[in-house]
Amino acid sequence: SGPTDECGDGECTGSETADSCPEDCDPCYDYDTEGDVNNDSDVNVLDIVMVVNHILGTELEGCQAEAGDVNSDGVINVLDIVSVVNIILGTGRTSDATSATMNIEGDELLISADGFISAIQMTLSHGADFSIDLTDDAMVAAHVTNGNTTTLMVVVPGSEEIFTASGDYDIDELIVANGSDVINVVEPSSFTLSTAYPNPFNPSTSLSLSMPTDGYVSVKAYNLVGQVVGVIAEGSMDAGSHTMTWDASNLSSGVYLI
Repeated sequence: SGPTDECGDGECTGSETADSCPEDCDPCYDYDTEGDVNNDSDVNVLDIVMVVNHILGTELEGCQAEAGDVNSDGVINVLDIVSVVNIILGTGRTSDATSATMNIEGDELLISADGFISAIQMTLSHGADFSIDLTDDAMVAAHVTNGNTTTLMVVVPGSEEIFTASGDYDIDELIVANGSDVINVVEPSSFTLSTAYPNPFNPSTSLSLSMPTDGYVSVKAYNLVGQVVGVIAEGSMDAGSHTMTWDASNLSSGVYLI
């Protein structure tokens, strides 16, 4: 005679399947709390950290990967973080943002919105001299740098400041999500060159350039008699916000124009 079907005996035998007898045939059966990625019977910031780390490169496997796909769309991404945030915070929060605006002021990158922001994901490209300091005012803030690329995530930011950075960088990807979906981000609509920060400075200062469209850019530093003393950026540049640093360590103290 063949094996006896007895659901609940701890053995997946006979005609038992994951659908008909999940307690015996589904290896992830004990992951029974939605959003509990680490299966500790509690949904909290540790589960968000695991999903964030997966997106940043430390991939979840097996049952944890299945649990990390909280919205069951077949991929683990920022929307799964949104789902876990919703489980933790419930419905007692302010209304969701419908749009967000990104600005770069000196060495700070700011994102403002007209309501609740659940998560922000960004990918930056930069040189070897780049460094970044993420906000402390968030449920989770983490980043990983591989070569000349940095990916960062900030979950439930408490203020507009997302990070401060030194060195030039370009924003390759920006995703902002409210409590249910990805929302539109308004980027620069006009050509602007920010003031330098810090100012006064010694020996370097940073500034940001906002490009409404792709185009040719020339950013130079002049002394007060009109001589070019530094080429900060020159060449084709993509639309968006760009930061750049001017190192004037080879110049004497004085007033310069950019």
